Amino acid sequence: MMDLSLNDIYKSIGALTAEVQGLRRDMEASERRAALENREADEKRAVVHRRMDDIISEVGDIKTDIATITEQVKDSKTVTDDVKKWKAMGIGALGVVGIGGTALGVSLASYFEWLAKLFHR
Repeated sequence: MMDLSLNDIYKSIGALTAEVQGLRRDMEASERRAALENREADEKRAVVHRRMDDIISEVGDIKTDIATITEQVKDSKTVTDDVKKWKAMGIGALGVVGIGGTALGVSLASYFEWLAKLFHR
């Protein structure tokens, strides 16, 4: 058997205790670093999620704006079609009035010419 003194045993136990304490400190430090890294990762994910939410909100706003503009364009097209129809009707009416005016003018001229011949004799 080996001759170990009580002093050597105490020294070995002290060394083992110091190593266990060192390992415990290393593990606690590693856990703190991991917790800090997790917290930082969580914060980065939260920032990314907030930015995604903002983008989604903006896309929703853009869709709403596009729908509104589309409705306005439909309304504008209806008004434009009506104005084109009115313009065509107006041009047609002007043509009729022009032809009627010309016919009336020719008729009046013929009538005055007939009256002039009647009184001129």
